[in-house]
Amino acid sequence: MNNDLKERAAYLRGLLQGVDLAQNSKEKMVWEGLIDFCEVVADDLDELSNSQDEFADYIEAIDEDLSVLEKQFYSIEDEEQGDSDIIFTNEVDDDDTVIEISCPNCHEELYFTDEAGEYEVVCPECNQVVWSHTVEDNGPTVYRDKDLL
Repeated sequence: MNNDLKERAAYLRGLLQGVDLAQNSKEKMVWEGLIDFCEVVADDLDELSNSQDEFADYIEAIDEDLSVLEKQFYSIEDEEQGDSDIIFTNEVDDDDTVIEISCPNCHEELYFTDEAGEYEVVCPECNQVVWSHTVEDNGPTVYRDKDLL
């Protein structure tokens, strides 16, 4: 695209030279100014295109490095957690813990705070119960893929 702009500016410059305009006429000065402007814009667009290509290559390299790190990190994390799909995260208050859980049915990530009392957490995507907390139980019930069948 940028080469096309440069070619068009060069074509216009050739047309201007072929037209019989007085050397110091206002029309010729305006046309020369416009053609100079077109050449500068074409050069600037060429520089921007080159910079964008460099950034795209750089981002692709970062993405590949991140992918390698994710594979290493999550494989280590999976070994440490075993079969667990539950991740306890930062404390919100002194008593409330934010829980992150993956729905065993649709794999949607869910976040909620563990609270006292009886409640169920239902996945908003597939409407399956993924967490049930009752007072009689000694703890919450986590539903896995096999529990849904």
